Amino acid sequence: MKLKDGQGERAMSGEVSIQNQLLNLVRKEKTLITVFLVSGKKFVGFVIGFDRYTVHLRCRDFDQIIFKHAITNISVPKAVMQKLPLMNGADRYDAIEASFPAEEQMSEPEPREE
Repeated sequence: MKLKDGQGERAMSGEVSIQNQLLNLVRKEKTLITVFLVSGKKFVGFVIGFDRYTVHLRCRDFDQIIFKHAITNISVPKAVMQKLPLMNGADRYDAIEASFPAEEQMSEPEPREE
């Protein structure tokens, strides 16, 4: 299995996951990302490599190997997400964004009676 770009997983499943596409894109473009863990910790850095179970992140003063099962989400710039083939550019992203109700349309939740 290759640690550099996670291609070993592709060969086994026959398809590339959006997770692997994103990690590979931010690795190739050397994009600064934020990784949030289940524990609440936050790491900011560059993806050096990844495999089926881990992500190698280069932070400011150290390198970190993060187990994928410990990651809750990864925050990347909007411009990077638009480059993902599955997102199909800005049109699809704008359509997703437009599907959320505007702030003035959102109402306060009803108080619950106990």
